[in-house]
Amino acid sequence: MKNYIKFVLVLTLITLSGCMGTSAIIKPVEDLKVDNLKNSETSKPIQFQKIVVKLKRGEHIGAWKAGFLCVPNGDLNWKGGKLNIDSDEFTETFKEELEKYSFKTVGDTNALFEDPSTWKSEILVAGLVKELKANICYPMAGFGNFNNSKGEAFLKVDWQIYSKLDRSVVHNVSTEGSFTSTSASDNGGDTVVLNAFSQATRNLLADDKFREVVSRGGQSVKETEIKKGDYSSISTKKSKPMGNSPKEWSSAVVTVFAGGGHGSGFVISDNLILTNHHVAGNANSATVKLDNGIEIIGKVIASNSARDVALIKVDASMPKYFKTKKELPSVGTEVYVVGSPLDESLSSTLTKGIVSAIREENKLKLIQSDVNVRPGNSGGPMINKDGEVIGITVSGIVINGQSQGLNFFIPISDAFKVLKID
Repeated sequence: MKNYIKFVLVLTLITLSGCMGTSAIIKPVEDLKVDNLKNSETSKPIQFQKIVVKLKRGEHIGAWKAGFLCVPNGDLNWKGGKLNIDSDEFTETFKEELEKYSFKTVGDTNALFEDPSTWKSEILVAGLVKELKANICYPMAGFGNFNNSKGEAFLKVDWQIYSKLDRSVVHNVSTEGSFTSTSASDNGGDTVVLNAFSQATRNLLADDKFREVVSRGGQSVKETEIKKGDYSSISTKKSKPMGNSPKEWSSAVVTVFAGGGHGSGFVISDNLILTNHHVAGNANSATVKLDNGIEIIGKVIASNSARDVALIKVDASMPKYFKTKKELPSVGTEVYVVGSPLDESLSSTLTKGIVSAIREENKLKLIQSDVNVRPGNSGGPMINKDGEVIGITVSGIVINGQSQGLNFFIPISDAFKVLKID
């Protein structure tokens, strides 16, 4: 269950100090024109993930004032440093602004347990508040009433837009919002901040790139990234094709190290190795370890996060490569997987199974198989009995640490297509 932290401006986010505080200058912000989203029925469902306030502890953000004339009485200083504010009020405010302009949202703030609607979301939105200014007045403070308040607030939000289909942040944008209230109300200090956040949200909805991302329902956003000048067509003049003997296959399967973990990969030409995007990450280079223990450095020359594939080029001639078969296999076809499950010391592990089904997820085809794979197998080849690669290991369902025999593989034809491999 999600823990919601109530955003109470005066009591939890700021401290009151001193007397005759220095008022903050509240910057006026233009309300950008927001049009209703066209074709909203086919747009991407959006879920508001969280908002984070990141200010220095003790940073001066404004003044608190008292009396009918709102005379400054003390400073408002930031109390919490970095604080997650996953509050009902902010989520509701965000949803209300989006729904006004026909943006599709998911997420139920009244859900006490896991919200079943969130699986429908294609876009996750989070905000980082880098600047916050507020002046809060308590007209009845002389009578001991610190509930009724009014004031003004300004905030600047750095938004991150995450696409589930692309498995990455696809857009960053900053917007601002401000608001001034002239009449006191119960918890009016909270209200001015929420209204400033409303304007910052509306200005996000006016951003052309954000609208473009959201409009492409059911489609990935990022194109294949190809390093300029490094891409080349498949060449097999120096390498020999792999045969149908499983004993040979490990010589064209490698362990790939990038970042803090490892995965698998396989040779498809003299100097090209195919693997997963989530194995190579966003690295420009990766260490490739051959089955004989030799390690070489390769350049990540192409990647596509949506299809989760990447291409590595090495400055060496590999002795053997895998032929590929682009037709989807039939259900019941015997298949083999080679890779480095769990630990690099287990490289060249071979397992056998059958094709269980051909699935489709987010308009992308996947080969399902009961063949035994584990973390570390990712990026390795799925091979038919003729020694041809038909798929790439990408994921499996694990419950309580146990594989369920429900594993998924990217069709090799899709990998070649998105990576523009000739």
